[in-house]
Amino acid sequence: MILNELLFGLLCVEAVVCLFLCLPFFKHMTQATVAFLSTNVFPPNSGAAMVGNIVLAVVGLLFLANVQTSLKYRNSDEVLSDGLRIRLLVAQRDMYISGFCLFLFALLRLVYSSMVTNISLEKKYEAMEKQAKNASSGYSKLIDEHDTLQKQLKKLSGFEADGKGLEALLAENAALEKEVGTLTKSLATAETTVGNVKKQAENQSTAYMKLLDDSAAKDAKVDELKAAQKSIVDLKATVAELTKERDSLKTQIQDYDFMFADAKKKAL
Repeated sequence: MILNELLFGLLCVEAVVCLFLCLPFFKHMTQATVAFLSTNVFPPNSGAAMVGNIVLAVVGLLFLANVQTSLKYRNSDEVLSDGLRIRLLVAQRDMYISGFCLFLFALLRLVYSSMVTNISLEKKYEAMEKQAKNASSGYSKLIDEHDTLQKQLKKLSGFEADGKGLEALLAENAALEKEVGTLTKSLATAETTVGNVKKQAENQSTAYMKLLDDSAAKDAKVDELKAAQKSIVDLKATVAELTKERDSLKTQIQDYDFMFADAKKKAL
């Protein structure tokens, strides 16, 4: 019973794996999983591979045993009892389960090996493609060098045809050296001019920063003057209010003096 349950569980696992492989949505995930298993879990000549072979052999033996049992009772001419019929049915059931399990196991091994081979071939193809690109770049460089050599040979053949030979080459070399000297001189002058321009730019930047500082100081002074003017205006307003109050007090005092003038005279 336990062995039959294990076979049935293995059959279910194989069916799920086959369904996962048949779906077109998990192609990259499947390839990544197979690559991981082939490099880390099931490398060639490993213990896991030996266990897989042993499981395959055990399932095959169970299938053959169930086939033998079912054929033994099926081909017998005797009338089978109920117990033998039940045994025949159990043997046929186990034969079907073990047969499907064996078939799916072999199929999965075939698919796994083909995917591993495909992954290795893709890696080899990428490496060969890189090598081909490097070879093509090297070949193009060789072609360029060949063209330059052909041009130089044509020049030499032209010099030899003119009868100048080595003298013409020396003259051309001297002209090229003069040109190089003039170019170095022009480069030196250009570098000096660039240095002068950099110095001028630095001086201008420092002067500009000073101007910015002066303008900032002037702005600060202007703000201070505005604040002082505002305070002066406020003081003038307060002084005007105080003068108004003083005048009103004077008028009140005069009114009081006028009102109490008669009383003072009577008192005197």
